[in-house]
Amino acid sequence: MRSLLIPLVIVGMLGSSPRTQTPSQTLDAYVIDVEGGEATLFVSPSGESMLVDTGWPGFDGRDADRIAVVAREAGIKQIDYLVVTHFHADHMGGAAQLAARLPLRRFIDHGTTVDRGDAAQAAFQAYAEVRRQGVHVEAQPGDKIPIAGLSVRVIAAGGSVLRSPLEGAGMSNALCGPFTFQGPEITSRAADAEDSRSVSLSVAYGAFRTVIMGDLTWNKEHDLMCPNNNVGTVDVYLVSHHGSETSGSEALVHALGPRVAIMNNGPRKGGAIQTFQILRASPGLEDLWQNHYSVPGGEQHNRPEAFIANLEDSRPAAPATQPPPVHMGAANWIKLSAQADGSFTVTNSRTAYTKRYAAQRR
Repeated sequence: MRSLLIPLVIVGMLGSSPRTQTPSQTLDAYVIDVEGGEATLFVSPSGESMLVDTGWPGFDGRDADRIAVVAREAGIKQIDYLVVTHFHADHMGGAAQLAARLPLRRFIDHGTTVDRGDAAQAAFQAYAEVRRQGVHVEAQPGDKIPIAGLSVRVIAAGGSVLRSPLEGAGMSNALCGPFTFQGPEITSRAADAEDSRSVSLSVAYGAFRTVIMGDLTWNKEHDLMCPNNNVGTVDVYLVSHHGSETSGSEALVHALGPRVAIMNNGPRKGGAIQTFQILRASPGLEDLWQNHYSVPGGEQHNRPEAFIANLEDSRPAAPATQPPPVHMGAANWIKLSAQADGSFTVTNSRTAYTKRYAAQRR
């Protein structure tokens, strides 16, 4: 294991402010609606914060504003660790606008983009300029992000995956035998080069476990989970790649064995029928929560409204290569709150509906 602690303590020399939130007894995670992008804010029991991705750029700072609103809700005045899973606009694009609203102290990512188009290079350079304002660490599998009270481990980064099992993991994965690789018609798109390099994390608080995968691809999941499951089981699966069909294989999802899944989909991005089917068939899954009603999923696959944070979508669909149409209205989120004994609650901010899940022995 390579700890990130030594390079990251340099931040103390840069005059970083102390923790700004009163310590609590829970690990809280806010799955923020950024219209089919990604932004998930973790707040540790120690009061430290870790934001995974920053949503889209543009839209008059829509996504940065939404993150800032949730940060205030959580009592956070800075982002201690910003993890950028990979260099696509829906994951890193909001960094500059967010930096104007909240201090960003430490940056963790897989280094540099492999996309070569002019637009992709310009977007990466805009992010890299923001990154230069803090301390940057290039993540490698096995790294530990030193957040007090948590165990945060990098399980994939830069196209490489974890090779030594996490504590309690390492069992043979029976789902590797029937694994079907996705073919060139799905995986040959240039975008998949960045997706497969996603920084993926395991986050543990006491007996509680979750993972957040970025857009790690279906085929790269095989590298991570086969022949042995080096990640182990989790209580909550933060659904990969917005619920797109190019991620979330049975070898990953069923081997993780989550009790609850939370999908940060957009109304017309992610939320694929295949994803609903794989989740529904996952042994032991009790509930799926969604950030949006999935138009592709329709009435047959979407969960009841109590489990969906955002219901309305009256906008036309965007072309596949463009960000979704701007939506400046209020956005709701899904909040996960975990205890060290492994029990947790999930709350829909739109309705304040909360469901409690008791601790279970592994």
